[in-house]
Amino acid sequence: MKLYFAYDVDKDVENTINGTKAINSKKPTKFQNLFTEKYGDNFEAEKVKAFIQERDKESGFDVNKEIVAIEERWKIAEPIFIERMGKIFGISYTVPVITIYLTHNERCTYNTVKSYFFVKIGSEFSTNTIMHELLHFYTWYIFGKELLDKGLSKLVYNDIKESLTELLNLEFSDLMNGGADIGYPQHQKMRAQIREMWKSQKDIGVVIKKLVSEQTKK
Repeated sequence: MKLYFAYDVDKDVENTINGTKAINSKKPTKFQNLFTEKYGDNFEAEKVKAFIQERDKESGFDVNKEIVAIEERWKIAEPIFIERMGKIFGISYTVPVITIYLTHNERCTYNTVKSYFFVKIGSEFSTNTIMHELLHFYTWYIFGKELLDKGLSKLVYNDIKESLTELLNLEFSDLMNGGADIGYPQHQKMRAQIREMWKSQKDIGVVIKKLVSEQTKK
């Protein structure tokens, strides 16, 4: 697996618009609020693009500098993270290239089908975001499609894959630059369950099986 870092203003627009439709949090991001103050709450692509370009011109945004900074931070964590993930999931992730697009928005979306996700420009915790999103990719690659094919609802799968990022706090805290993967308020109970299950048995398959069983009984 190779990560390719890039910036594309049209992808930045896509992420910003998709971020307004996120199911895990309806609270607008700081970037969304700044856009709304100037253009209103209609996130039309051309308006979002104009807003981004205006801000870039004002700030002197240097895309190459930003990419190098994120790459350098990730380079330190990457070999350790990939090795540990291989042990946790029992596989080497075989998708050859995943593209990481930079975005001005604080909310970062992803696309497992087309193998790309977003990372906030200028974030000192960009490595945390990369690990968070890659954990989603591993979860989908090993368990996601099979679970949905067997009838698990998309909403339940979403709750499980979001809650599973608690594993970052349990297994990758030394790579998180003093940060933590907090998660969303509605997932705190499930994250607590994952902590207890993981302490008892570090088997990702068993954890997911128990979570699915519990959620489908409701």
